Amino acid sequence: MSSTAQTQGMNKLLLFVTLILMCFGIAIIYSASAPVASSKNLSPEHYLMAHLSKVIASVIILAVFCKIDYALWKVLARFIFGVGAVLTLAATISGVATKGASRWIFGIQPSEILKFAFIIWICSKLSDAGDEIKSLKCTIIQPAVPLGISAVLLLSQPNYSMFIMFCTLLLVLLMIAGANYKYVGLGVLVSVPMGIIAMLCKSHTRQRILAFFTNDGTMKNSQYQVDHALEALGNGGFLGTGIGMGEQKLGYLPEAHKDVVYAVIGEEFGFVGTFLVLLAFAILFSQGYNIARASTTRFGRYLAVALTTSVFMNFVIHVCVCVRLIPATGQPLPFISYGGTNLMVTAAFIGILLNISRPTSGKSIREPYISNNVSFDTGSFMNFRTRRSSI
Repeated sequence: MSSTAQTQGMNKLLLFVTLILMCFGIAIIYSASAPVASSKNLSPEHYLMAHLSKVIASVIILAVFCKIDYALWKVLARFIFGVGAVLTLAATISGVATKGASRWIFGIQPSEILKFAFIIWICSKLSDAGDEIKSLKCTIIQPAVPLGISAVLLLSQPNYSMFIMFCTLLLVLLMIAGANYKYVGLGVLVSVPMGIIAMLCKSHTRQRILAFFTNDGTMKNSQYQVDHALEALGNGGFLGTGIGMGEQKLGYLPEAHKDVVYAVIGEEFGFVGTFLVLLAFAILFSQGYNIARASTTRFGRYLAVALTTSVFMNFVIHVCVCVRLIPATGQPLPFISYGGTNLMVTAAFIGILLNISRPTSGKSIREPYISNNVSFDTGSFMNFRTRRSSI
């Protein structure tokens, strides 16, 4: 679909690929989780039924968010951020600690809600910047408020992978918006060393990092899961062992239906299966960025870029963990991994993208006019267009 999709109605290809991935995820979850359920004296369909209910809820969320004019999110940005911050704080204080981190409360992971709120707040601020886009205020000071609050909350859990995602999303948005690269570079130089120090101060995070860089070839401690994920991918060969026939999920691969489900796909469907999954995600991401290019508002453009990039980062981190390119973390494979909050939030992201692709959405948004003396280094990439505010 070309960048003129905005004049052709809702992006149906994005919707189709999303539903295909969800359906494929149901089959994979059943295959990967049945042995785990049986080992706990549960029905083999236990995790399948739980996941299926969340998929149904996600489809409903996608349909609802597709109908909501994306201009509403600009209005509710601070309120949603406040809700996400309060829930994330509650999870940190009273949530049940799992694998050294307190990230869940009431069965949800509030940091996913906080991520959505962070995105719409930053997109709103950048779209309203106008001629001040390259100022210190717009590049550093204003984004520092939501980022600083998020840093305190996420690093207290701790959830370093999510915080890295927040920082990367902010960096991408600043570059797309044409912020001052001098200030952006200064922020990166200051924040990266601080982030590395913070990660090394936590024992379980330090263990994972050291295990990744000093692997001695044994399957133990932090590398046990990743080593068996690699073995699963190797067992798959070109065509795979066949669905349900994988061996690593039989007690060897921890969290096979969650954190390393891509390895199960590789073992049971082989290179062909993983390639088709990669192709499906490539189509999804290309459609997301096409929607961004076609948007008639800066807010819609920034929002589409951020939402697509967020899903892209979840995908990249998950796959890179499975092939041992980065240390182990708990990022799910979008639409496929067993889960709840991430699946529903990601479905909401797709719903918003579909709404942005509608030619009738975003008409109520009014943004400051940007004069011709303000240059945008990324203008050719996003085919940047501005419109004069009627206010």
